[in-house]
Amino acid sequence: MNSSSSAGRRKLLPLAALLLCLALVTVPAATAAAFGQGASGSDVYAVQGMLKSLGYFNGTITGYYGTQTAAAVKKFQARYGLPKTGAVDNKTLESILWAYANMKLPKQPAPKPTPVPAPAPTPTPVPVPEPSAPPQNGLSAEEQQMVDLVNAARESAGLPLLTVNGALANVARTKSKDMADNGYFSHQSPTYGSPFDMMKQFGITYRTAGENIACNQSVEAAHQALMNSEGHRANILSSEFTEIGIGIVNGGTCGKMFTQQFIGQ
Repeated sequence: MNSSSSAGRRKLLPLAALLLCLALVTVPAATAAAFGQGASGSDVYAVQGMLKSLGYFNGTITGYYGTQTAAAVKKFQARYGLPKTGAVDNKTLESILWAYANMKLPKQPAPKPTPVPAPAPTPTPVPVPEPSAPPQNGLSAEEQQMVDLVNAARESAGLPLLTVNGALANVARTKSKDMADNGYFSHQSPTYGSPFDMMKQFGITYRTAGENIACNQSVEAAHQALMNSEGHRANILSSEFTEIGIGIVNGGTCGKMFTQQFIGQ
């Protein structure tokens, strides 16, 4: 799932597949060829998870695309007026992601914290520690890996590399933690508001800004999903952005919550 804004205007880029973010929110990538019965891997695992959350799949999430998964896909396709092939093509995946992004994720077993309204003073974001990965430039190893993948994509497109903004990374990490703790997947936070409101609360200034969110099991799968979504890829490859903040937190029904925030001055 992706979102972007410029000073004096705000634009939401088209919603497609993570992480989610694409924010995604994000979520395995659609490819040129559909995948269906007999397929296996993280793409199938995430599709099963989303269909289960949406009420179309009642089986066990195994990552293997069998007859029960095909039947669930056909039910979803019928509901959304798509060809009932039972296979996941680009249009079907985009529709699943759209439906998934517009529902609340199931609540986590832990008690839901009481949302705290933003105080008048500028709040200080609380970094989410990653004990197993030593920080690099204020990022965890996974966060640095995602920055490297984003910059590799920009380099291949002939674009300048993005600079890591440590303060923006703290905001992105706080957003991912907020989604994991409060069981939602959306650019609009019940705690902080829109990504642009949130940036301003944490003292981030910008001329133009954007956000991708994703829910996925690994950095590679989340990045590939975002790159295969038109809206998310547009944020990643935007020439207007010069700085990036990445926040990755364990949690959510997919395993990890990813937030990419971009700004241009």
